[in-house]
This record gives sequence, C-alpha cells and structure tokens, in this order.
Amino acid sequence: MPTRDPMRPVKRSLAAQCAALRGVEVAALPPELLDVVARRLELGGESVLYVRPADWEALREAEAAARRPVPWWARAWPSGRALAAALAAGAASAGRRVIELGCGLALPSIVAARRGADVLATDGSTDAVAFAAHALALNGVLGDVAHADWAEHGEVLAAQGPFDLVLAADVLYTAANVEVALALLPELVAPGGEVRLADPGRAGARDFLAGARARFSLRTEHDGDVALHTLRLRAPRRPRGGPPGR
Repeated sequence: MPTRDPMRPVKRSLAAQCAALRGVEVAALPPELLDVVARRLELGGESVLYVRPADWEALREAEAAARRPVPWWARAWPSGRALAAALAAGAASAGRRVIELGCGLALPSIVAARRGADVLATDGSTDAVAFAAHALALNGVLGDVAHADWAEHGEVLAAQGPFDLVLAADVLYTAANVEVALALLPELVAPGGEVRLADPGRAGARDFLAGARARFSLRTEHDGDVALHTLRLRAPRRPRGGPPGR
C-alpha cells in the first residue's frame, strides 16, 4: 500500500499559486521550490506554523541557473523570528491596521493577525506572496497579501494606509533600501502609530536610523544579535509667535 503524503495538498496548492503569480505553467516551476517542509516555531508564547522550501541552497542554485533573483524570502531569518516573538509578547492588536514590508515567510504578519490585527503582508517576490498566503491559512488567521516591491510601489502602498503599525525585518541591506525607507515610512504610518524594525546590525540600519531621527523618536531593544527598533512619528513643530502685524 503506498504511503500517504500529508504534504501533497500543500504542494499542489502552492504550485498553482506560484505558477499563477509567475505567469507560467506549473511544469515550468523549479522542483526545488515545491519540495517543501512544514515547521512550527514557538515565538513569545505563540505557536506558529509555516511552510518553506526544504533545501534553500538548492533553490538558490536553481534560481541562479534560471537568472532569477536570490530567494532571500525563503528562509526564516533571525530578524523575522525576533520581530514575530516581540509582537507575540506584546499587547493584543485588535483593530489595528498593520502592513509588513518584505514579509518573506510572514512570521510577524501571522502573529499580528492572530492577535487581532487587520494585516497586509507584502513582498517583491511573487513566490513569497504565495507562501505567505498559505502560511496565514495554515494558521487559521485572516490577512491580505500583495505582490508589491516597496521601492517600486511605494505610492500604491501609501494609498492603502495610513497604518497603525508598519513591520519590517532585515530589509535595510542596500543603500537604495535605506533611501526608500526614509521617504516611504513617514507616508505609511498613521499619527500615533509606530514602525517596528528588526535588524541584525547592518550598516544600512545605522544609516537609516541616523536619517530617521529628524522625523521619528526611537526606542531600541535587543533579542540576541537582533536589534528591535520602535519608531514613532514626532509631532510637527509649531511655529513660534504669529505672522508679522498680528
């Protein structure tokens, strides 16, 4: 009697979603993308289930051979885990509008949705969007996902806001991303809202924080090697005195 594969429905669903978002037939997808494993993480008291490609190095090589971008989204990086754990350990988020930039496997989005937030998880990779949507469903929580490169589609994302909470984990690894973040984040966050940024100590994060201090107040905590930055928009300064002649 053949052994039943409990991951078969997962693979079929992901294959269809990834192919549709790439605009190709399922047969054109790399097998390394669809060789997936399910993993459970305990994050700040929350048990989170997610699915990822089983062999990241093999997927990276396959994508390189096809001249596609490195699939950085396909690993549960420390910054994403730390940000998700911090959200799980914090207050409930019922009614808050939340956007995650560069969501990858969407661990922070899953935790925020579980704690009652209205979540929009975004990523510039169509494959990440498919995996994020599947992970939200696996955890039995509601949330929207969108294929959006925050550098290219910043105006579109800002039009969906403002958001009470903006999440981003390890996204400041290029100078271009730093410039985009400095311009975009003030447009995304609502008055009284906050940005939660997790970073493993990249130079780009230092540059971003130096530039952001003019618009944001900053509080930083640490989870091992990951810095967890909370930024809040400063209230606009009121001009001193009144116009001449009054």
